[in-house]
Amino acid sequence: MQRKVIPEIERYMSKISYKRRNPLPERKDRAPSPVRREPDMEVFVELAKRSNKIIEDVISNAKSNSTGHAKLITTDKIVLDPRVRWKCRIPVCFGYGMTLNCPPHSPTTEEMREIVDSYKHALLVSFYPPVENHVFPGYLTQAHGDVNLLNEMVSKVEAEATYLGYYLAMGFKGGPCVGCGFLSPEYVVDLNKGKKTPLCPSLDGQMCSQYLRARPALEAVGVDVFATVINCGEKNPYVINPQHPAESVPYVGWHGIVLII
Repeated sequence: MQRKVIPEIERYMSKISYKRRNPLPERKDRAPSPVRREPDMEVFVELAKRSNKIIEDVISNAKSNSTGHAKLITTDKIVLDPRVRWKCRIPVCFGYGMTLNCPPHSPTTEEMREIVDSYKHALLVSFYPPVENHVFPGYLTQAHGDVNLLNEMVSKVEAEATYLGYYLAMGFKGGPCVGCGFLSPEYVVDLNKGKKTPLCPSLDGQMCSQYLRARPALEAVGVDVFATVINCGEKNPYVINPQHPAESVPYVGWHGIVLII
């Protein structure tokens, strides 16, 4: 059967747009920190404390039935494997080519290896959202919201590290960039109706509307998240597929990494 071609005049750009993170400071009462070019365990401990507060606040503000925490790790715990990035293409992931934070636009595994080798210390952000949000059919309408919460946590933890003097802090998070509404319920409806759905503005020469929040996917840069979190002493991850009923899944884990120094 010949595929129906939708006339250009009948295509409508999706109106989805997530609220931008305001670049203006919420407060202006912080003393500046000196630039830090060496590890300082006392500062690391303070950063971990503040990071856990950030995670707690993000979950609370979202009224999410979730848990999460941050812990200090060394970068030798981070596992890089080129097969992870290839899984973005075999089979082709829904996010492939859609944003600057996914392949083929994201840093390659080799580039990420060079980045990770430049750091010795990092923070692992672990986020455990409700299981029902990530199994069928909930993941069609709920999973994107949890990915956005993780993105918010990682971006704010990275900012906190910068405030404490680690100006080369760099964050990555699990899952695709969905800040512009990609994979939201409205997006899925538009997609099923054959409407022209939103792409990453940066791919069209525009400024990223989530430039303070958007971070590359760990999978996109070749990080084996499962192996990494096991190395870091987190709970053993589960592979979750559509045929798994919610009651069979003990928990769902999403993770991010902020490289510090």
